[in-house]
Amino acid sequence: MPSNLELLPLKDLTSEYCRLRGLTIDQNTSRASNRRWDFVIQNGGDKEGIGITIKDWKRAVGVDIIIRAEQLMKASRYVSKVLLVSNHFSDPARSLAEKIGIFLLTKNDLIEIISDSDSPQGPWEDRSDDHENIVLQ
Repeated sequence: MPSNLELLPLKDLTSEYCRLRGLTIDQNTSRASNRRWDFVIQNGGDKEGIGITIKDWKRAVGVDIIIRAEQLMKASRYVSKVLLVSNHFSDPARSLAEKIGIFLLTKNDLIEIISDSDSPQGPWEDRSDDHENIVLQ
């Protein structure tokens, strides 16, 4: 990855995050397009996946997007978890997401995680922050 991670679009950062975690982006485009996910990642060997929505906005993502993501997850037979990626989330959106089990990552979170992957100790060893098992809980 380039050293100027801040310059990369959120979609590229999210793809790199998935690659580092060993997560496979589902190539079955009907799963993603039918439910308006940016993409779906496979969740291990099971048939359910993790729906990823990316909002590359200048403004903060609000509660309405959290509610919409939850509705999409409930309506999808392919998705059992949701990861929302954005530049910023409002405090009420963060609270609601935590309450209903939707995972949130900001651009800064992704940059930190990807940057840490270059460290000699490895990307996921001896880390105690919330991002360690954010998807594969």
